[in-house]
Amino acid sequence: MPTHSPSRRSLLKAGLAAAGALALGPFDALASPRERPALVVLWLNGGPAGLFNSADAFLANGAFGVTSGNIRALGNGLYVDAASLGALPPVALAHMAAVPFKHGLYSHNDARVAMLQAGPRSQLLRMAAALPGSPLSCAIVNRLGLPVGVASDPPAERGIAWQHVHRFADAGLAAAEREDIRHAYGVTPRLSAVEDLPGTFAAVEALVRADTSVVFAQIAFTGREDRQFDTHHDDSGKLARQIMAPITPGLSVFLQRMLTLRGRNVVTLLTGEFSRTLPGADHAQGGTATVIGKYLRTGSAGRQLPDGSPSENSAAPEALWAFLAAALRVDGAAPFGSHPHSQLLI
Repeated sequence: MPTHSPSRRSLLKAGLAAAGALALGPFDALASPRERPALVVLWLNGGPAGLFNSADAFLANGAFGVTSGNIRALGNGLYVDAASLGALPPVALAHMAAVPFKHGLYSHNDARVAMLQAGPRSQLLRMAAALPGSPLSCAIVNRLGLPVGVASDPPAERGIAWQHVHRFADAGLAAAEREDIRHAYGVTPRLSAVEDLPGTFAAVEALVRADTSVVFAQIAFTGREDRQFDTHHDDSGKLARQIMAPITPGLSVFLQRMLTLRGRNVVTLLTGEFSRTLPGADHAQGGTATVIGKYLRTGSAGRQLPDGSPSENSAAPEALWAFLAAALRVDGAAPFGSHPHSQLLI
């Protein structure tokens, strides 16, 4: 059979692709374009204040206790709370984006549905159906399950339904591999149930390594189980910071391990149903999500207003899911359509 020499155009495209890979820094410059994607949704139930990922919005008025001494500038307009998101490992800080959203709703249940459903359909299952297949494509981790108000039995998507994971054995890995992961998070040896924060992070990692495409978990175990971040009258941000504090150490371990996991493109979303407005740390009609992934460019797509309301250029929640699909490198960002945040993608 005849052979063909590569064209000048193909060589140029290959060179540009290699240059882009090298720009990823700590990641494998020769990583396969067939990396397996996985979306991890870490739900901050009740709605966290914007002090965590839109801190500069409150610097002038000192709302939520924001001062020049407790925020950290990450670049490209992103200012985070120094003790929480600002304390994450360098690999996470280098690939973190703040994405505003607005749904115009006030109640917890309505806002949760707007964030996690498209009508009766589950956004988690829609995403799982767009990603490579797996014996367990979508998992809901730990005893907290889904937030109140979200449909517990939505229609399957391309035959995919979710599975609740309450035990480490349900993650599908060999026992020795599960024990190695649990050790990384300080989980009690041979503990069978996923019932606390360290166990949740360990189970989520095990599921990702077992090729689960979408993993959802509530990660706040402090306060009310049905709305941990519902921090009314917390204008100082003290209570919100107390609820976030125990999350940061395990989140740091998780992100360090996931962002350096070869052959995988793990995108992590941290969000609740909305943020908080002032005075009174009441319900905002939208908020700001934090997205961390290896093909994200650190920056903010729009900070919140000084009273905590969503930024003026906030898009609907569907656009956030389209952005996640693009970060996962789903072809055409299907099935969620377009998003306005291409400047935050590598």
